[in-house]
Amino acid sequence: MGLFDRLYYGKAGKRDYSEMDMPKNRVSLFFLVLKDHLFDLVKVNLLQLIFWVPFLLWTYINFVAMQSIDVDNMMASDSGAAELMSAVTGYVMIWLLGLIPCIAITGPSSAGAAYVMRNWARDQHAYLFSDFKDAFKSNWKQALGVSLITSLVPVVSCTGLSYYGRLFSSNALMIVPLIVVLSAALVFVLMLPLLYPMMVGYELSFGNLLRNAALMSCARLPQMVLCRLVTFVPVALLIVGVYTGSAVLVLGVSLYYLLFGFAFSRLVYASFAHSVFDRYLNPNIEGATVRQGLRPEVPEDELLEDDDDEEDDG
Repeated sequence: MGLFDRLYYGKAGKRDYSEMDMPKNRVSLFFLVLKDHLFDLVKVNLLQLIFWVPFLLWTYINFVAMQSIDVDNMMASDSGAAELMSAVTGYVMIWLLGLIPCIAITGPSSAGAAYVMRNWARDQHAYLFSDFKDAFKSNWKQALGVSLITSLVPVVSCTGLSYYGRLFSSNALMIVPLIVVLSAALVFVLMLPLLYPMMVGYELSFGNLLRNAALMSCARLPQMVLCRLVTFVPVALLIVGVYTGSAVLVLGVSLYYLLFGFAFSRLVYASFAHSVFDRYLNPNIEGATVRQGLRPEVPEDELLEDDDDEEDDG
């Protein structure tokens, strides 16, 4: 039973809540669900964190390796800037290549977390561990496909930027394939918050899953950009902490992801995704519930009738 189901049916000695006490929009429901499931998010985060350990370890190893670059000696030579850039680029590419299997294995766990968050974002009950496991098992093939593409996007983007960037210096037309590669990567980044919620909520082929997510993310571009920016804030703080050498900032962001961050991002994605699904998918599916967990919308003519009744009663 969800939070607002409990409110609606009431408890002994307390007043019953009506449907009009339910939140009007997904933002209100998000914060109420966040308050109700705060400690449960930590449990879901730990379940996901198990599969992100290789990513974290590989990133740490490469970060330590990059500290071995002798910046002072390189910059002392005439071609120091070019050597430094080449060294950094090499380390980054090795890191990105190693991330392919590290990110690819996280897909099924993301599907499991997405199912739990889908229920909470719609104010439905979820059996945390069993629902996570069931969604993990039933969606692992498509989830691995999505996570594999996710792991390849940074490599393809950096390779395209490096390759076409060099060609652009001698041929201005090379800006076209460069824009194509970067635009495709951007579209995938924006559609990613929709993929796992759609995967666990609808029976779609892998091709239709990608196509629908791409179309809906483009149709709701401002909302999807906002969704990604919200979850990018901790990453930006981590980058600032590393760049400035702020151990406090790095430790704070690290603890955020170790305890809370992965699950919180999934809840944000689920809330955004369901607002998109309510607009483009659910109204076109027979029997699908629109605005689940939210206050039912009252038609304008019914509002006018209620106003007339109140005037008559007066």
